[in-house]
Amino acid sequence: MSVLTLQIGSLKITVKYTVLKRGVWFYRRRIPKELQHHYPQPYRYESLKTQDPHQAAKLAAALAAKDDAFWQSLRSPEGQASGLTTRENTEGANALLKSLGLAPGDLNRDASQTVDALDAYMSRRYGTAYLESRHDPHVSQVRPVDSFYTPVEAEAVRLLSEGTTKHRPHLSEAVEAYLKQHAKGKQKKFIENTKRAVGHLESVAGDLPLDLYNRAHGRAVIEVLSAKGNKTATIRRRIAVLSAVFNIAIDELELRGLDNPFRRLKIPNLGLDKQRRVSFTKEELTTIAKDCVERDDDIRHLVAALSDTGARLSEIAGLRLEDVFLDHAVPHIWIRTHLKHGRSLKEETTERKVPLVGMALWGVTRAVKQSKALKRRDGWLFPRYANDEGVNGTAASNAIKKWLRNSLEISKTSHSFRHAMKDRLRLAKIPEEAHNRIGGWGRFTIPQGYGEGHELKQLQGYLEEVVIYRPE
Repeated sequence: MSVLTLQIGSLKITVKYTVLKRGVWFYRRRIPKELQHHYPQPYRYESLKTQDPHQAAKLAAALAAKDDAFWQSLRSPEGQASGLTTRENTEGANALLKSLGLAPGDLNRDASQTVDALDAYMSRRYGTAYLESRHDPHVSQVRPVDSFYTPVEAEAVRLLSEGTTKHRPHLSEAVEAYLKQHAKGKQKKFIENTKRAVGHLESVAGDLPLDLYNRAHGRAVIEVLSAKGNKTATIRRRIAVLSAVFNIAIDELELRGLDNPFRRLKIPNLGLDKQRRVSFTKEELTTIAKDCVERDDDIRHLVAALSDTGARLSEIAGLRLEDVFLDHAVPHIWIRTHLKHGRSLKEETTERKVPLVGMALWGVTRAVKQSKALKRRDGWLFPRYANDEGVNGTAASNAIKKWLRNSLEISKTSHSFRHAMKDRLRLAKIPEEAHNRIGGWGRFTIPQGYGEGHELKQLQGYLEEVVIYRPE
């Protein structure tokens, strides 16, 4: 097995199935023995068309993943029953039949003439040995007729017997259609999440035609994810992605009559493994606030904004400078989508404007000042965690968790800020409608007769009631 070893700083990464030839990298991989009858040679060999080893590593890994999915398809009972084979085999078989004046399904239409044409071709190729195997039962027991066939010829014989239908879209094509039509289809994180969910299905069944998937495959995915220790909420999200991919494929690829096998799949014990996140105490919030002011860097500015807005981490990390209104009569941020910049919200209904008070006002003001001092032109308020490819909330969450645990000895996560704000608003007896307007919880409506300025002023008053620490 050929490999490519990349040196990245002190880290060495080994990538399988790569060889260098005359300065150009190639993908070279042995085809599993039991699948070699689908290929004209025992190796997959394809130019990666690059001299860059890092680019070659990415391309080789992508091809390997594609091969793994397809080979799993060929091995699956569904794939074997439906006669799945490589596209090259099918194309070659159709070309062979055309050259012989035959067409798929001819054995069912005119068996005598079809057999004569096929025998004439095979005898020219393999001589009397083939004819003896065809007509002598004793010889055929030693050397069956199908042992003569190349992969293309075997597919041609199958097509003559079973015929063919119009193109049957595969899972990989459904994913392409899904990403193409989805509003977030070009965002790196969305693509990764989609392919991660699809990868679980490919691991249990392969890249099959869509009509071959069934609910048993969905249950197999659930079992595999559960066995790996995934939470039921995570499993539900993965299944939801698969269901969405199939829904779009049914519409976009015009698959009339195809049922979605992942719709309404039951997740055993859904939600029973959910761990309740604990809010920060008043003392912890004060300790955090003081340390933020003392350190005065971008991570602490982000934390400060979280602590007195109740927003989700990705909502704050994904803010752009144009979303900040410090000179307004009520300083506030506008939490909204910026799809052209890779910025989206968990749900579009959570778009809102949130007044800045206490630590949030301090943190956002400091972040804007820092951005102007560095003369950044990308427009992101927290560029360490956001760019035009998306918002890296996971990295921000990990950094905050590490700081809280190691420096402040607080074993809680960034999401606890959101829970703490909900508790603070509840204890202050703030109306539920205001909770939703501030934190984006549930559904909310703008109060009738209230202008934007009036509403912001009212929300500002509510938030001022729950401020715990005010930086000097």
